Amino acid sequence: MKGTTGRRIRRESAITRIQKTILAHEANTDLTKRIIEDHAESGSKKYMKFDPNLSEEQIEKLRKKKIERNKITLENTKNNLNK
Repeated sequence: MKGTTGRRIRRESAITRIQKTILAHEANTDLTKRIIEDHAESGSKKYMKFDPNLSEEQIEKLRKKKIERNKITLENTKNNLNK
């Protein structure tokens, strides 16, 4: 698909993906812990400074930040869908 139709389809699918991510993060901290583990195992130079030994408090803070950012992204995507 090209043009406006393709863009609309891409945005609609992004909305469903973002909603699923928000639900997964809101359910519990499992997804956040798995993300942290993946970063630690990647061995990438970008994540070499990343501390994989976070406390429960730090994980909860990170989870809340991810939820907040995803909600903003969802809102922006919905607004762009109507343009």
